[in-house]
Amino acid sequence: MPIILSTLFCTPQDVWDLLSVEGVDLREDDHNLATGQIIETSAAAAVDATSISVLALPVALLRGAELVFDLAGMSAPVTAKLTAAAAANATSISVTALTTAINAGAQARDSGVNAATGARLAVGTRKGTSKVKLYCNQRYDDSQLRLSGTVLDWATTAAAKFLCTRRAQGCPKSIQASYEEAIEEMRMVQCGQLSIEDIGTRGVDWPTVTNVIVNPGYDGMRARVQPNISEQTPTAYNQFIDWNSAVILGY
Repeated sequence: MPIILSTLFCTPQDVWDLLSVEGVDLREDDHNLATGQIIETSAAAAVDATSISVLALPVALLRGAELVFDLAGMSAPVTAKLTAAAAANATSISVTALTTAINAGAQARDSGVNAATGARLAVGTRKGTSKVKLYCNQRYDDSQLRLSGTVLDWATTAAAKFLCTRRAQGCPKSIQASYEEAIEEMRMVQCGQLSIEDIGTRGVDWPTVTNVIVNPGYDGMRARVQPNISEQTPTAYNQFIDWNSAVILGY
């Protein structure tokens, strides 16, 4: 059963932008799943059109995917590049301005991003997010981490590293170097040697001082905090309760 995270620090599109088609495509031994899906136009698209009406998409398409349409009496294939992601069951796709018209009923095969590849991208984003959480959750909450551009880069790099190794190929030196640099920076965050920009920590990063007095009127713990003269900085630690004295006072 796959692990579901409520907050992700990167998206499949981020990994796609980093690795491109060659980096996220399936391995040759993945049971021919890389043959992709058939996309068919439901209406003609004129020259300079920036959207194409299609039959409901079987699976999602990512921004940057290139579709080559032919058949339906077209004299030559026409390439259309997506300018925005398209969700499953979408009936329209956004593309760069067409230089040649596309007939109704024309077909294109998505040979790059398909359901299986999309699923692996989703797994990669989860693994990238988990790697960041492993090092940074001790000091930062998820709601803050997702606001940092540096965290986005770390998670995307970790996701890309996973996809490269998933393909059973050697990880490119540039991705490996970026991954090692990200891990080193996250270790510094974990040890308190580095703070992530523009976001707040779970608690304060400096010691707080509490003034106490010894009250002989209590039979339990006699040390008592004096809030009015103590430092008012909130901390991430729970206050210790003297239950023995509380029971005596309540009695």
